[in-house]
Amino acid sequence: MQKAAIRKLNICIILFMVAAIFALSSSGVYAVSVPTATGQINSSNGAVLRKSASTSSKKLAVLSDNTTVTIHKEVFKSKTSTAAKYKWYYVTANGKKGYVRSDLVDNIKYGTVKATVKTKVNYRKGPGVKMKNSGSFKKGATVTVVMQANPVYSTRGSSYTWYKVKYNGKYYYVCSSKIKLKEVESTAGAPAPGSTASYVPNPGANMTDEQFEKYLDDQGFPESYKVKLRVLHKAHPNWGFVAYKTNLSWADALKKQTSGGTSLVSGSYPSKYRDGTKQYEKGWYKANSKVVAYYMDPRNFLNEDSIYMFEDLSYKPAYQTSSVVGAILSPTKLPSYGFTANIFVTAGAENNVSPVFLASRARQETGNGGDAVNGTKVLGTAVYNPFNIGAFGGTNPLYNGLLYAYEKGWTTPAKAVSGGAKEVAKNYINQGQHTIYYQRFNV
Repeated sequence: MQKAAIRKLNICIILFMVAAIFALSSSGVYAVSVPTATGQINSSNGAVLRKSASTSSKKLAVLSDNTTVTIHKEVFKSKTSTAAKYKWYYVTANGKKGYVRSDLVDNIKYGTVKATVKTKVNYRKGPGVKMKNSGSFKKGATVTVVMQANPVYSTRGSSYTWYKVKYNGKYYYVCSSKIKLKEVESTAGAPAPGSTASYVPNPGANMTDEQFEKYLDDQGFPESYKVKLRVLHKAHPNWGFVAYKTNLSWADALKKQTSGGTSLVSGSYPSKYRDGTKQYEKGWYKANSKVVAYYMDPRNFLNEDSIYMFEDLSYKPAYQTSSVVGAILSPTKLPSYGFTANIFVTAGAENNVSPVFLASRARQETGNGGDAVNGTKVLGTAVYNPFNIGAFGGTNPLYNGLLYAYEKGWTTPAKAVSGGAKEVAKNYINQGQHTIYYQRFNV
């Protein structure tokens, strides 16, 4: 049963870890990200926005002709062909995220990021090792990255993340692990062939005050949001903000979040926070509507300390690196038990989950060590559960978590982190709950 955001200490711990990393970003060390692009729907019948890259996937919405979309990445459905029918875009449109067929989008305008080739690498017609090889870049060469691209996951030997790059006026694909991104070009983006408009890589980022005001209007932010976003933009011009319209009334959302035992408050808090005397779990009471309303209202957390609860927790290889994850893990006992930074980065890449978030969650749950991470044996087999998944209920929650790990086959630190990341992706990230806020308030 979920506990209310009233227990905000847990949230703040995670946010502190992320905040510390982003504090480094302001120095320019990590102030870089894979660029996105914009495009327009080019079908008179509109384009279906789907939950996954398949025509049989759940329909989320129908985007009308000429609707502007933000393209986050390309997703290919063929191991060998780059034909439009095999390529999908993962987009944001009208406050919703999903997938659209690439042949229904045109007028694409790319953002750009310069990158350095770390070691000799082939560049191909599409993402994946089975795509046609077009040549190779030497170590030290400079290329222009325009977007993330994902190959067919079953392609043997392919990294799950590739970059689409521009070279000599043409577009190719390179494995992301072979190149290192440089600083973002904050001026005009590189338009696709045939277009003239420019585009700044991160929505709402690196804009003048006038451009930012127009962007806020276009996004549909109310004035009560704008006044706080202006302050954040002034302090961190490289940050981007995207409005998400829930299509729910405030009253309906609050009603759902205060029904039954959805939002609970610890008995250690003053009784004025409670609604009644019934205990839904030992020591936990129903939170009253005023308290829930406060924590559910995003405007109360649009500040430098709390903004990270709205951070996108999907995988962003540009700054979610091993060095960043290592900085989170180093003060803990986790590395001494074999939980290395690379394990978290690999799990994040494979499951489209932020390794920074995964490491922060592990630090919160098991950073001090203990039976969940030291290889305690269950039925004669050493198991690991760094996220304490399944560790609840009964008289021995810890053992329940270890038994869960045993049933899942989490017999090494790598398997445990990968398995946990897979569950986070399945239960939250892939369900649209890709921020700390959405994981608590599923609106």
